[in-house]
Order: sequence, then C-alpha cells, then structure tokens
Amino acid sequence: MWIPKSIKDKQSGVDTPIPSQCISNEEFLPIPQTEEQKKVESLINEIADRNSKKLGIDRRGFLRSSMGMAAAFMAMNKVFGDFFDVDAAELWEPAAYAEKWPKKEFIFDVQTHHVREGIQLQFRAFDFVRDLGVQLSNDKDSYTFKNFVKEIFLDSDTVMCVVSGVPGKEEDAYSVLPTKLMAQSRDWINQVAGSQRVISQSNCAPNHYKTREELFDRMEFEAKTYKHSSWKLYPHTAPRGSTGIPWWLDDEKIAYPFYEKSRELGIKVISVHKGFPSTGQFAEHSHPRDIKKAALDNPDLTFVIYHSAFKSDLTTTGKDAKLNAPVGTDGYFEWTTDFCRDRIANPKMTNVYAEIGSSFGLSASMQPVLAAHLLGQLSNAFGTDHIIWGTDSLWWGSPQWQIEAFRRFQIPEDIQKKFGYKPLTKRDKELILGLNAARVYKIDLKAKRNEIPVDYMSRIKTAYLESGGSRSNSFYGWVNKAD
Repeated sequence: MWIPKSIKDKQSGVDTPIPSQCISNEEFLPIPQTEEQKKVESLINEIADRNSKKLGIDRRGFLRSSMGMAAAFMAMNKVFGDFFDVDAAELWEPAAYAEKWPKKEFIFDVQTHHVREGIQLQFRAFDFVRDLGVQLSNDKDSYTFKNFVKEIFLDSDTVMCVVSGVPGKEEDAYSVLPTKLMAQSRDWINQVAGSQRVISQSNCAPNHYKTREELFDRMEFEAKTYKHSSWKLYPHTAPRGSTGIPWWLDDEKIAYPFYEKSRELGIKVISVHKGFPSTGQFAEHSHPRDIKKAALDNPDLTFVIYHSAFKSDLTTTGKDAKLNAPVGTDGYFEWTTDFCRDRIANPKMTNVYAEIGSSFGLSASMQPVLAAHLLGQLSNAFGTDHIIWGTDSLWWGSPQWQIEAFRRFQIPEDIQKKFGYKPLTKRDKELILGLNAARVYKIDLKAKRNEIPVDYMSRIKTAYLESGGSRSNSFYGWVNKAD
C-alpha cells in the first residue's frame, strides 16, 4: 500500500526537518529508503536527543526550530560530504541562524499545489497509478486549501507563489485542481492579504478537445473568466474526454494554433511539464527534444520548463535504491543534460527558463552530488538568470526545508573543477529564488517590497509565530508502507 509519508512517519515515530525518504508526487514510483538516508535519519535523531536535553527543551520543539533544521544539514554533510553550509553554533543557538541567513529575500515559488475539498486521493488520478492496481491511503485534509495556506505562507519564507495546474480537463469529475479552483484560491489569498501573493494557471491544453473550435472557445472562456497568468501543459498526458493523443511542443498542427490563440488572449507564459515521465505509454513525450524548435519559432512567448526535464531513473532494490547518477566524464544524466545541450547549441533560446521543482528537492535530499550536476549544468547552459524556483509543494510538505537546502547548497570545489561548474553566489541564489520568476510574470518588485511587510498575511504570520506556531515536519507525497 502507498501512504503519505506524513502518516508513515507518525506511525513509526519519525520526526525530521527534511524528508528521510524520497516521496512520490505520482510522477514516479516511490522507492525504499536508502542506506544513506537511514544514516541521515539516525544522525538527526542523535543530535536532537543530545541537544534538546542539554538545552532543556523537548525533542519535538528542537526538531521544529532553526536548530533542528541545522542539525538535519549537519547530518547530511556527515553522510554525503560538504554540500550544505551549516555552522555548529546553529545547532545550539537560534540567534546564530538569524544572524547568518537573509531575512528579507523575495521568494517566489512557481510550483505549488493543493486539491479541492473532499476529493478522494490519489490526488492526481494518473492512469499509470490506477493501472498498477496500487492501493492508496487517503488523508485528504493534508492536501486541502487550509493546510496549503499554513504550509506555504506561515511555515515558510515564501512571499509569492503560483498555484500550479495538474493534468486533467476542467469538466472532468476527477480533476483535483481545476482552473476554477486555482483562481478561487488565488483571489481568496490576495483579498485576505490585501496584496498580490498568488497567481494561477490554467490546465487547458491543445489535446483536450477534439475540434479546434471547442479548444479555442474553452481557452477564451478560461482566460476571460479566471484571468490566469500561464497555461500548465502536460504533453505526455491525454485525459478523459480528450483526443486521446499525446503531443509535442513543436507540432505545428496541434501546438502552434494553441500558441496563436494564447497570443490573441494576451497570455505569453507557457509552462510545460518535462521530465519525470512516469511509466505511462506516452512517457517519451516528457522528453525535452521539442523545446528548441517551439521556442525559436515563437520568440515572443516564454517557455517555463518544469522539473528542468529531470528524468530521474530510479532503482527500487532495497539498499541499492538510488537516483540515476551522472555517468561519463562530462557528467551526463538523462534528460536534463540533453535539455542543456540544446540550449548551448541554440543561443537564441533566451525565452526558455528551467524550473527546478522536485528535481532539486529529490536530488538534494537523496543524492546531493546529482543536485550539484543539476545546478551546475543549468547555470552553465541557461545562466542563473534563467533558472526558476519551484518546490512541488504540498507533496513535499512545507517548502521551507527546500528553501533552506538551496540557501545552504554549494557545489563542492572538486566537482566545480572537474566539470567546469561555477560556484553559486548570493546573487545567483537571489535570482533563482524569486527575481527571475518576478521578471517572467512582470511583478513590480519595488511595489511588492513596500506592500508585503504591511499586508494582512504578514501580520497573520507574525501573530502565528509569536503564539508558538511551528512547522509540522510533514511530507505528504507517497511512500510504500512496507519499505
């Protein structure tokens, strides 16, 4: 049985600030906890037991504090090597964290999700999950809007987010996050906050309707009714009631009319799932080979490539479970390296951005060396001004642990020298964490930085923290109960 990791952790007494086993967002199969992850979990527990006793606080409180977060990255470094910047003082004194790390970063997460109230999980209802005959435990309250607000805006440093689409037609009863709901969530949060904290996407795609007239009518209806800022496209899926055929971004008969209608409607941002191909019959359509022609033929459109085409071949054999690590002298790994090579070979692809939701979180928590190759190759190919922050939360729980991981992450010097990667500077991280997405979505940062500190959401967060509110350390994606 697959169950949310949050439930498995409660049953087994695990309470860690970072996931000690990789979760599935239903775009790949859950894999067992690796031996390295078991060591990390054990070290976190040892530090928490020792430090909480000496500090005279309860273990739970320690693990939910900045000290607990620092302990997690200290444990990661002991197991994997020095990938994360963490000082020993942070394990004992919250002031050490407050002094070391930035307080007013603009963090804009372009990949967040929740589900509509009362829906039975599986939350994405992917065909490949049903075909496997896997039984899924249901903890629907964890994925709902109320928990979304807490995890994203109260328990993390996220300032703005995109409520991002998932596969499915608007009219489909199985749709867990329809365009209408994304727009409602956006409007509610913005109205409560008194400022723009959220923007939304539409799930409408070129293969959702059997005639062009139906497609264009739907696109126009959603654009005018829901006023979304981007489309979220899944070329490797063909939901119920659609044409039943996957498609490519560079298909001039299927995709290009969609782009033309999008121009007419004034929507210039095209967000596309690439990578994480699942095991479905159309998995090949997650490959990034079609991006270059589509981007070069449509230079006025901006293509945001979700997951950076990270293929993530995963083995599932107990202690040998691992990510498909880079091979060869050039650090090649499927399909992100292919994506990067296309960008290097086509310098005019400046309208393409690489989003790192789940690709960074999964690699950083399970195999940090691969995160180094991911960020190193994307930086060399696209530039740090064309990498966009996303976390795929709520599946990964509150995005705070990923924010912390990225702030602290450093590409080791030996890997830099061997593969020609550049170190990530403070400015690089500021661009990736929010400034790049602000440019894509035309957010007025001067106005934003004036209004956010005094908006109502900021006051709610202040009151929440002052009253003792803390992270849940819950990770809501799937794991196998038996692993």
